[in-house]
Amino acid sequence: MLFKMRSAYSIAVLSAALTVAAVASANYKAENAEIVVHAKGPLGLNIDGKSKKLIIEENDKTVTFKTFLNTIDTGNGMRNEHMQKRLGKVAKKDPQGKCEMKDGKPIWEEHLEIKMSVPKDKIDPKGGTVDGTLTFHKVSKTTKVAYEVDGNRVKAKFEFNVHDFFPVNEAFSKDDKEKLLCNTGVCAKPEVKVEVGFNYK
Repeated sequence: MLFKMRSAYSIAVLSAALTVAAVASANYKAENAEIVVHAKGPLGLNIDGKSKKLIIEENDKTVTFKTFLNTIDTGNGMRNEHMQKRLGKVAKKDPQGKCEMKDGKPIWEEHLEIKMSVPKDKIDPKGGTVDGTLTFHKVSKTTKVAYEVDGNRVKAKFEFNVHDFFPVNEAFSKDDKEKLLCNTGVCAKPEVKVEVGFNYK
């Protein structure tokens, strides 16, 4: 169940990346958005999470696609809740970037936003691939996005490893990381595939 939650998280991220591919000029607005996150559970179990929430923001240099962890539905309410709690918790930092502690334990805060930012000058209106910056769990990584444009419909896809966004630190141990995608000893694979589609105008 936990792995499905990760899958949802993945899907959110993918959606952001797809959106990026579609943008080539200014004033983009996503319609009929669909984000799907694919993950694998034990014994080849397929786990899919879906969201229709996609926000596009842009400035002179970049286009950013955003979605939120709590909009991803894996078809199981308990799994969704677990996913949000496990993947949405971020250690609170002080002005010096150190983890804030209370009674010897880290202070956690919710961070449900998932976003992908892409340089405008690297987007080809005809489709192709582009290097975007995927931000999840307040960690940013360069992620390659493949996309195609058919009329005003954009489709994109990318892959990422969930573990890459959960570095071991003073608030998150190696043991925490190893159990991140596990539930009652059953673990999902950290590799996730994301597919995003939307109409723009």
